[in-house]
Amino acid sequence: MKFYKKPIFTGFAPNLKIRDVFTAVGFLCLPWRWRKLRVGESVGKVEGWLKSYFQTKYAFTFDSGRTALHYALKALGADYGAGVLVQSYTCVVVINAIKWTGAKPIYVDISDDFNIDYTDLQRKITQKTRILIIQHTFGRPANLDKLLEIARENNLKVIEDCAHSLGAKHNGQLTGTFGDIGMFSFGSDKNVSCVRGGALITNNDDLAKKIVDFRLRLPLSKRVKVIQHLWHFPEFAMGKPSYNLGIGKWKLWLAKKLNLINKIIYPPEKEGRQVFFYPSLLPNALAKILLNQLKHITQTTEHRQMIAKIYDESIRNTDESPSIIKPEWNNESVWLRYALLVESPRKLHALAKKQGIILGNWYDCPIAPKDIDLSATDYQLGSCPNDERLSQMSINLPTDPCVTQKDARRIVKLINLWK
Repeated sequence: MKFYKKPIFTGFAPNLKIRDVFTAVGFLCLPWRWRKLRVGESVGKVEGWLKSYFQTKYAFTFDSGRTALHYALKALGADYGAGVLVQSYTCVVVINAIKWTGAKPIYVDISDDFNIDYTDLQRKITQKTRILIIQHTFGRPANLDKLLEIARENNLKVIEDCAHSLGAKHNGQLTGTFGDIGMFSFGSDKNVSCVRGGALITNNDDLAKKIVDFRLRLPLSKRVKVIQHLWHFPEFAMGKPSYNLGIGKWKLWLAKKLNLINKIIYPPEKEGRQVFFYPSLLPNALAKILLNQLKHITQTTEHRQMIAKIYDESIRNTDESPSIIKPEWNNESVWLRYALLVESPRKLHALAKKQGIILGNWYDCPIAPKDIDLSATDYQLGSCPNDERLSQMSINLPTDPCVTQKDARRIVKLINLWK
């Protein structure tokens, strides 16, 4: 089959391993495991792993990163009238988590590294601002020294949004351990993934008590949702290899159409509304899969750094080709995705797709994804001009464990010839 080329994805169950498929199928098909779909020992083990890894006093799991962020905000006092500083160039679920507390998102522009711009941050602080969310975009640590200094000077509480940065460090210290609370996501395209999950860590006793109280009120995840998330593993395991032949593409489309597998963002969330089946607790079945991946976080991080280094060293020098700008190298980044700035990202997407390579589009608009109701986010076009410029130029390359060195060099060749 000389015509066949291995499909390369940015996303699409990037951390998928055969052990995850077997675990998921076991929960789906073995009746004696059904009673542990939602409740079991794996949730406690995940929280124990997080406490040990981050050397923190408390760790709490939730159904998702967006739920975790919502309760982190509530624990820090976000309510009606409070202002929460958050960068643009983010996902709508972050904004929903803020607005559902009653607080108001105050948008801060980004620097060229896709992280929050501390100069614009200083301009946006008012007497009503209470909390600062520091997002480490694509696993590249933000300018924590300057941002934390500004937070201290203005008596701001700090949440580190580490949805992209599990395992990343700043000056040798893990991201998530600098602020009052660290938030993590285990969604389908993150550093480790059980399809849907999230967590908070903190060393603050008072905050921990509040988070415990919030969690006691949360229901278990609905069985149908747990089953949908478990089906994600065998469906993608079968669909990805045959994607370029059309079979896998239609198989995954049909699975989503029939609601056999989950949605990353549900339609009501794109309009700023809540869904009735979340928030909830992290189910045991997903926690078991997550625990398996957490145990290999060091190898996963090293792999991502290796693939990113190939891009860094092999994509031609930007002085020779100003149409492409590479990110500044950082040894402490986990490189969830390797983000480039290009003049014509749509053309590069289209060319790559013809060769069986699906490049990433995080984020191609100020508040992603593009099909949201932007008016529901309170974002004003023109308020973050650098974001609006960069989001029209950004394109990202995969670094995940499914990407081999050969795959990475295939992507490099495509980009260098395209330029």
